[in-house]
Amino acid sequence: MRRIQAFLMALILFVFFLAGFHLTMSRISLRGGDGFRFFYSDLRNKSLAALTDNMDEDTMPIFGSSELGTWIEEPYHISHMFARQQVDSMTVGHPMVQSLQDAISLAAIDGSRSPKKVTLLASPTWFYGDGVASTAFKQHFSDTAYLAMLKNDRLSAETRQKIINRVMVLASSDIAFSNRIKAYQRAYATEDASATERLTADLLAANRGDRENFAAAVLKLKNANKVAKNIEPTEATVHSYQSEDGSVDWEKMKADAISETASQSDNPLYVKNESWKNLYQKSYQAGTQIHKGEQWTSAKEKGDLELFLQVAKELGIQTQVIILPISGYWYDATGMPQANRESAYQAIAKSAAAYGVRCVDLSKHEYTPYFLADAYHPWSLGWVYINEAIYDFYKN
Repeated sequence: MRRIQAFLMALILFVFFLAGFHLTMSRISLRGGDGFRFFYSDLRNKSLAALTDNMDEDTMPIFGSSELGTWIEEPYHISHMFARQQVDSMTVGHPMVQSLQDAISLAAIDGSRSPKKVTLLASPTWFYGDGVASTAFKQHFSDTAYLAMLKNDRLSAETRQKIINRVMVLASSDIAFSNRIKAYQRAYATEDASATERLTADLLAANRGDRENFAAAVLKLKNANKVAKNIEPTEATVHSYQSEDGSVDWEKMKADAISETASQSDNPLYVKNESWKNLYQKSYQAGTQIHKGEQWTSAKEKGDLELFLQVAKELGIQTQVIILPISGYWYDATGMPQANRESAYQAIAKSAAAYGVRCVDLSKHEYTPYFLADAYHPWSLGWVYINEAIYDFYKN
């Protein structure tokens, strides 16, 4: 009897703790300065509140992956390019975050901060193998975003079901993960869910959401000075290239980017010497065919990309897709023919065309010197081209 009483008392205390924790987290603002809009962390990205709290009426989300956090010290990186008054944007992305997670996030933020425009930085490397790996998807999965997507009644039932089907395939190897997702889907993707099932799903998501928000709050606290920093219009890189009428001399910016980086590259890949020496020199000089005959043609990733485009279409969000290049010099030398790479670029371009969205294809810069800092990520010149596309799309 005493054991039962002790257990019940412990259970009551635990419930009170969770209720108090939830109340506390619901009152915490996760809004930061410009530093938080561009903060490169999966902890921020997984917290739906951390995203929506930092969005205003005209904020344009920029979805991408590892390029958002690589070589961020460069002045031409998106995080330094614009003040909020010039281009109100926010980056969302991390390595191995691809089209499916972006589709879920876009559908989730639409619920409270519906963006008018969105930009997707699409990489051909996403089409390697079967597309996004199940382990990577689970690692970056946000419970609050997924439940918000399910609750978004602006999405068609067909699109929602396609997302559910894809998620269930990726979650199938992890029983606990799969069961959690099934609870959400039972509550909000079926017509006969009971009040108890919905309450259970809400409580489960609230608990997971509190943990996501707590992690983002701790991240914000630990980096208080950085996340609070705001970029003044005169501090933004674009300011030095703007005329009084607001037009930007992008050609001069491109010339300056080349001038500032050319001295840092004297290797056959035209990438940063640091990258060349640490990552590529040995294999390149040995003639190692590490990418011999690779085909990046994942039908699953193509389907995920089109889910992202369909979500944007149904929500009435104007969409821009920017196709990022990889190093032609590196992949030629290591055995992947240009024709094989072109198939991945074309898959992205064809999907964009099918949905009638703006597509900026930068794949023609595979061989442009100093465009990439390594085999995959934009350097200063690459970021100028990306930012030009972002600026033009946002302003027009």
